[in-house]
Amino acid sequence: MEISSRWNDGVFTAHMERLVWTASPVVRRYLHRLVSGNPHCDWLTFVEAEHLPARVEKALVLGCGSGWLERALSERGRFGRILACDAAPATVDRARREAEKAGLSNIEYRVLDLEHAALEGPYDAIVANDVLHHITDLEGIFARIHAALAPGGKFVFNEYVGPNRFQYSEERMHLINRYFRLLPDELRRAFPSGDTLWRRERLTPERVIADDPTEAVRSEDVLPVARQAFHVEREYPYGGGLLNPLLFGIIPNFRDDVPAHVRLLEALCQVEERLDGSGAIEADFQVFVGSRRNGNGSGDGGGAEAESPSRAEAGRTAT
Repeated sequence: MEISSRWNDGVFTAHMERLVWTASPVVRRYLHRLVSGNPHCDWLTFVEAEHLPARVEKALVLGCGSGWLERALSERGRFGRILACDAAPATVDRARREAEKAGLSNIEYRVLDLEHAALEGPYDAIVANDVLHHITDLEGIFARIHAALAPGGKFVFNEYVGPNRFQYSEERMHLINRYFRLLPDELRRAFPSGDTLWRRERLTPERVIADDPTEAVRSEDVLPVARQAFHVEREYPYGGGLLNPLLFGIIPNFRDDVPAHVRLLEALCQVEERLDGSGAIEADFQVFVGSRRNGNGSGDGGGAEAESPSRAEAGRTAT
């Protein structure tokens, strides 16, 4: 797995986290509602309550990044051992230090090349977050994940599943720019340069590859290949077809303490939801829950799910 050296740079990673559409709490509340039905219940809290058993003895986190996900799971108290891995050594080191600082002793960290590395098992739960769209051999990694799952174990991922290399159609770009032109000048300033942007341009594949050779390399294949490899328990699409390309790089201009900015973001969320509902665009982000095709209680034709709380009950677990 050829990763860009920039992902080993903590300053670069923090900078990127400020630029993406999900940096806004207004947008995050919208996304929470699309997945869980509750704007105050995030996808991880919901999936854990709705799809995972009361006790998970052994879990694997793929693409741990900053480490927030495994720390959140560890703090729940229902997880035994958690192995978290990433391909960037410096990223893994930072996540390990944060877990140690938080006193979380049940998390083990490892540097793994997910394109090729064997996955130890069996695991009661495997969670991949924002990493599969960087994988070229999806068939291979899904086969290894399937083999590493315990009977009855669950595979969960949260991913960008939109067009490869962000090659949006002309129709999509037209929609994006229609709403981009409606934004006031002060909200169309690129961060951190401050230059006012007049339209959104589609990135060329060459530019994307130069920035990161693995970025969205087979993103549009993630869902179809996963559906072939696993018994599908649930899929939760959560937008991004409009807002992700529209807001990237300008989201820091929207201030949470300015009511007009909040109302505008809420209106844009409503627009995306209507466009998605009408079929004008498709959701580019998805939470997927699956299990072994030959596991106990989850064959090719479906199977019984573990008893789980309702959406309303899951929402009350949010912190």
